Amino acid sequence: MNPINELKKEHLEIERELFELDSIIGDEIINYSNLVHTFRKLCVIWDRHEAEEEKIFAVMEKERIKVPFYTMTCEHKDIAGHVGKVKGAINSGDDFKVKKSFHDDLRVVVDKIRDHINQEDEVLYTIALSEFTEDELEEMARAIEEK
Repeated sequence: MNPINELKKEHLEIERELFELDSIIGDEIINYSNLVHTFRKLCVIWDRHEAEEEKIFAVMEKERIKVPFYTMTCEHKDIAGHVGKVKGAINSGDDFKVKKSFHDDLRVVVDKIRDHINQEDEVLYTIALSEFTEDELEEMARAIEEK
């Protein structure tokens, strides 16, 4: 198993949810059940993805591969802050707060995750795939599973 390819597959799953959130943000009337379902699904996928990614970052850093790890992990924290604000707005049940959160936080989450994924695909994963052999990637996968 190649952990980089697995994370890239997760990008497709994440993008499906981001596309759905784009649609929800654009609707005049808030469909709370769809919003909650889609947002929760995105959070589950993103949290799993982020945890695996940080394990890969640790392996790459240990191998002294120069990648903007600090920037990538700071983006994770920034996204988490906006996710918390969206959750608070949804839990309030107040249409005004939710609509405001669409603009102030959910739009930011969607855009930042997309940008983050693009950076990973273009920089991080390209470097990982060029620096590691298939055997080393399989070894990385085993090391990550043990953590």
